[in-house]
Amino acid sequence: MLSDARQGSLLAILLHIAFWHMDLGYFGRGLLGSWPQADIGIVLWSLSVSAGDWQTTEKLTRLCTIPEPAILSGTWDRTHYAMEAPILRPLLWFGLLEYRSEQVPDTQLTAWHYYRKAPLFDRLLAFDVKMDFAGGPRH
Repeated sequence: MLSDARQGSLLAILLHIAFWHMDLGYFGRGLLGSWPQADIGIVLWSLSVSAGDWQTTEKLTRLCTIPEPAILSGTWDRTHYAMEAPILRPLLWFGLLEYRSEQVPDTQLTAWHYYRKAPLFDRLLAFDVKMDFAGGPRH
C-alpha cells in the first residue's frame, strides 16, 4: 500500500465501501431515508462540476441531487440536512471536500455552511460522462 502506484488504492476502496455499501442515513438520523445516497454516482459527478468554488449546503443540494417530490412536500425543507450529514460530511472526512462556516448576522446559534472540492477530489475521482445530444424531443 505504500508504493506510489498503490497509495490511492486503500482510500478508493474505503470510499467505495462507505458510499455504495454502508447506510449513511444513520448520520442524518434517518431524516429522509437513503436519499440522496441512492444516487451517489450522480451526486459525486455533480459535485465534481459544481463545487469548484465555495457553495452553501443548500445550493449544493439543489445542484447535485435528484429532487424527490415526496421529500420536497413537507412543511419545511429538510433536504440540505439530509445532504450534509450522509454525503458532504463523509466526503470532508475523506479529504475530498473543504469546509468553512460563517456566522449569520444577528444570530448566535446559526451559521452558513460552505463546501468546495479539495485538490484530492479530482485526483481520486474521475468521470467519463458522454452526453447524447440526439435531435428531436427528449421526452
